[in-house]
Amino acid sequence: MRKKLVQTCLLGMLACGISIYHGEQVEAKTSKYANMVIADVDNKLNVREKASTNSKVVGQMTRGSVGTIIKKGSQWTKIQSGKVTGYVSNDYVLSGNAMAKFAKENIKGKDATVTTDVLNVRAKKSTGSKVLGKVTKGQKFAVKSVAKKWTKITYKKAAGYVSNDYVDVDYHFTVATAIKSSDEEITVSDNQTDVVGNSSQDFKEEDSSSSNGNTSVNKKELRKELVSYALQFVGNPYVYGGTSLTQGADCSGFIQTIYSKFGISLNRVSYEQATNGRQIALSEIQPGDLVFYIGSGSSRISHVSIYIGNNQVVHALNSAKGICVSNLYYNTPHTVRNVID
Repeated sequence: MRKKLVQTCLLGMLACGISIYHGEQVEAKTSKYANMVIADVDNKLNVREKASTNSKVVGQMTRGSVGTIIKKGSQWTKIQSGKVTGYVSNDYVLSGNAMAKFAKENIKGKDATVTTDVLNVRAKKSTGSKVLGKVTKGQKFAVKSVAKKWTKITYKKAAGYVSNDYVDVDYHFTVATAIKSSDEEITVSDNQTDVVGNSSQDFKEEDSSSSNGNTSVNKKELRKELVSYALQFVGNPYVYGGTSLTQGADCSGFIQTIYSKFGISLNRVSYEQATNGRQIALSEIQPGDLVFYIGSGSSRISHVSIYIGNNQVVHALNSAKGICVSNLYYNTPHTVRNVID
């Protein structure tokens, strides 16, 4: 009965668009996330009317947006997030302990609520440190950082420390945004293997020349070697802003590091990498070429992958999937660039 009441309350809060807060200090609190999901995407995640990539888009979640689970399936989960009710792909959401870990590492907005009658705020992370003042039960303070035993808060426009034993640290989560029409909404975050937007007129980027210093190398063999090298790292983690093939990379960091191994210098972010090399039609694509995708509701490129042949790409997709192989048409390709020859 209590569990049902808690879930009902969460649904009500989400329906009203109110920020949701969940503690991170006690491991048992991760059970609060059992009935919730968080969007693990670079850009936006579509919420669909039905459990299908062909279904109407009724809302969108950004990275870190949350929803309450109504019904969970093997590939899709029905959720309520804000005023939006619909289905999200399980490939791009996290729940339970995975959600707790993601929130701790990625959600910046946090509050600390005092849980004891009177609590000292100290100048340093030590019980022997100077007491800056005292706070009382129920008071909330903005969190600057959380360590193993101490939480750094904003206290009287300065920094102070409180013991983790006597505060509950809460996250500021966002919720989905409802949309009325989804005719032009295509997102990199849905596993759209049935999309067939493969005509050359889909590609709008202007040509730009670059030199890669591999003129003496057999290009066909180079392409094979590059693809083979990239595939070695499948299964390794995705880390936003990262460039390490073993410790973690984001989509463009993965691309930049792979190609640098073969003497090919590329820009750092995906929309700038889309100016490297030369534009080609999708019908001309070869293993080793770069495939770019745009985010929903945007004209700017937000994702990049390496074509490996047989209508497949390898890329650093997201925190849930890491570096993986996907269908070329998991989302509509926007631009293809040849940076090899």
